[in-house]
Amino acid sequence: MAESIRLAASRPEAGVLAELQAVVGPEHVALDAQRLAAISRTTEPTSTLCRYAVFPGSASEVAQVMRIASRYGLPVWPFSRGNNWGYGTKNALNSGAIILMLERMNRIIEVNEALAYAVVEPGVTQQQLHEYLEAHHPKLIADCTDSTPLGSVLGNAIERGYGYSPAGDHFAHLCGLEVVLPSGELLRTGGAGARCPTFHTHKWGSGPSLEGLFSQGNLGVVVSGGIWLSPRPERIVLFTLDLEARQLTRAVDVLHQLALEGTVQGHVHMANAFQTLSLIERYPASAREAGRPLTADELATSRRTFGIPEWNAIGGLFGTQRQVRARRRDLARAVREVGTVSFFEASQVDQVTRLLRWSAGGGPLSWVARAIKSVMTPKDVKLVSLLPEMFGLLHGKPTWRVLQSAYFKSAVTPAPTDLDPARDGCGLMWLAPAVPMTGAHAQTILGLVEPLFAKFAINLSACLTMMSARTVFLLLGIFFDPQNRDERARADALYGALSSMLAEHGYQQYRGGVSAWAHGNPNRDLAGAQLLGQLKAAIDPSNVLAPGRYHT
Repeated sequence: MAESIRLAASRPEAGVLAELQAVVGPEHVALDAQRLAAISRTTEPTSTLCRYAVFPGSASEVAQVMRIASRYGLPVWPFSRGNNWGYGTKNALNSGAIILMLERMNRIIEVNEALAYAVVEPGVTQQQLHEYLEAHHPKLIADCTDSTPLGSVLGNAIERGYGYSPAGDHFAHLCGLEVVLPSGELLRTGGAGARCPTFHTHKWGSGPSLEGLFSQGNLGVVVSGGIWLSPRPERIVLFTLDLEARQLTRAVDVLHQLALEGTVQGHVHMANAFQTLSLIERYPASAREAGRPLTADELATSRRTFGIPEWNAIGGLFGTQRQVRARRRDLARAVREVGTVSFFEASQVDQVTRLLRWSAGGGPLSWVARAIKSVMTPKDVKLVSLLPEMFGLLHGKPTWRVLQSAYFKSAVTPAPTDLDPARDGCGLMWLAPAVPMTGAHAQTILGLVEPLFAKFAINLSACLTMMSARTVFLLLGIFFDPQNRDERARADALYGALSSMLAEHGYQQYRGGVSAWAHGNPNRDLAGAQLLGQLKAAIDPSNVLAPGRYHT
């Protein structure tokens, strides 16, 4: 946990505690200082300490907790599972809040195979839903993120997270939410009564749409929701596109056009060399201990060693055999003058998986590397080892592998599974402006952020993620060693400088966390902010539900 804690928490009032324990049971209210400190751990430079943590088991218990909080005027911050590392984890904006953990509410309420949707509670994890579908509805898949398998399906969708498949815009695939308001009242979005048969199939309902009010906000606690699933495609092909930095803007324009035409349907991720390196290697100990960035020569050496291009795009092609064959042909033709494209079919990925498994069992790694290079790609075996995990993501199979990058600057060696960057003392912040999907805009935004990373002596970790045919997110990772006070301070200052610069140029952050809310949002539309403030005052007159979250 970071050393800096903004405020000290006080002991809860005996009356409040007794009422909460009566609702959820004494065993589901965390009071022990050591446990509260563990819950409050984060990967950001500063953290806040919760007053106590409450673990309800039902929507009814959530409603009763909110009534108690409103009556006593105590701030409550809800989290589905709290695994949003780099965005604040389980931290409230200020210390002394009640942390409402919804992880016990982990029921998969329904899966409708004919209409391809699931209804889940906020504690349902990506792994849990994937395994349930594999066992009971193998014709369906749920898109997933490349973060932890223990991430909340519903929580990520409410935060507008994304994955890799055509269903990668998770909030767009939510339909029909049940929400507990600060008053304790239960609301259903879509204007539908309890017997409405289209609650989870018709997103808009009748009249004004309410779903957006409960995304990235603090107007209610979502206690269940429908999420649209996808029929398992007949064929999925993974592709990679190796680019030189000078080719990036042209590649963005080409992929933009392919997405508009429908050739590329998934969410393509374009990562720079530093971010790719964080996936396969540890930060050099000498540089970490000195708190310095990697030099251009050191980064170039790593690129040559592992076959890492300056920029690397990865995505998927989905559909029938005929559709994928045509899309593969059109993609190859469109990018042939931009970069080097490689395609990986299921059979090739299976071959890599078998070779890697054999090597892990004691087989010589050098032989495996030669075998892979002879039949597939000249890349280093460490880079190729990512292929099965990335291919699995295209099929909705969560992985721990990508999360290992959060340990890039940590002294802790990440385990293959059960990763928790906050628990293990990693330093990481995410900041992601939304950018129109043109090469010119990509060049502009990179030109703005690169000098700031250099100014604060932190390497630029960047990934352009295609959220639609019209928008990309520039996911910026700020890696730092939390044990190094100077580097931790520079990371915090870099985040603030980036936030101010992006606001000055009109760029919105696609998603925020504690650091974003602490820095404010001077670029908001004033009329919209005023309307949200009026709604907040009407719905939550005591301002107890996550005050200050997304600046409301």
